[in-house]
Amino acid sequence: MHSIAGYSWDELLAIVTIISIVGGFLIYLLNLAIKNGTEKLSNVVKDLIVKIDNLSHTMNSIESTANRTADRVDALEDRFEEHIGEAKVRNTRIINLEHEVFKKGDK
Repeated sequence: MHSIAGYSWDELLAIVTIISIVGGFLIYLLNLAIKNGTEKLSNVVKDLIVKIDNLSHTMNSIESTANRTADRVDALEDRFEEHIGEAKVRNTRIINLEHEVFKKGDK
């Protein structure tokens, strides 16, 4: 009978079979652990991405609102400046009319 390292063919085949079964079981357990661990991590990452997208949308809405508010404030400031100019013109006309009617400056 032939032998390798003191083992017969039957013994060698039994050792290889046992190592294959144990190795396959260990690989299955490792694969299962990795799948379950990464699935939970994947769900957390997906939730984080959704929250970041919502935050980005909210920030864009806030920026748009701020821009519209700034435009409205600018328009109101322009109208206010126009009213100030008109008030100065009216005050000047009132002063001129007072001088004309009451002759304040002729004394």
